[in-house]
Amino acid sequence: MNQCKYLFPPYCDIFLEIYNYFISAINPRRLAAAQEAALAGHQQDSTSGGHSGRRGAHRLADRMGGPKKEETPPGGGPTSLFILTEDNPIRKYTRFIIEWPPFEYTVLLTIIANCVVLALEEHLPGSDKTVLAQKLEKTETYFLCIFCVEASLKILALGLVLHKHSYLRNIWNIMDFFVVVTGFKPM
Repeated sequence: MNQCKYLFPPYCDIFLEIYNYFISAINPRRLAAAQEAALAGHQQDSTSGGHSGRRGAHRLADRMGGPKKEETPPGGGPTSLFILTEDNPIRKYTRFIIEWPPFEYTVLLTIIANCVVLALEEHLPGSDKTVLAQKLEKTETYFLCIFCVEASLKILALGLVLHKHSYLRNIWNIMDFFVVVTGFKPM
């Protein structure tokens, strides 16, 4: 396994950790031996000045997917809309709601339902509408209300635009806000 360090230095640690994972699934004693060998190799590289492809003691899980613990975004900024501080119960509760998985799934299902409704619309010449299109047109108000509530809760929890992790600093929220604002135009 040590030959890997000389052939593919940047990928060696990733390969070793994946290898250790599969070894642990087969035999726990082999895992202990593999970890000792990997640790001995890292100690040897650090004393000899060799390149092992690692920076510090970071593990594969620390380098892959998602922010590190120290980079976890706070609750927006110090205030939301210059009124609600981080300790405000309204802001805490709205933050809880927007991070609650059933809320996120409800919003996703609403988006999917809205896409289905848009796909079912039929545009006829002369602005004529079928009976189905007339019924589906009535649902636009409900979808717009749900999206307005979502945007309002996120703005209350995160702030509008001035702070680092505020509502309009996320590209998906910008698109969401654009949809909500343009949804009022036909009304």
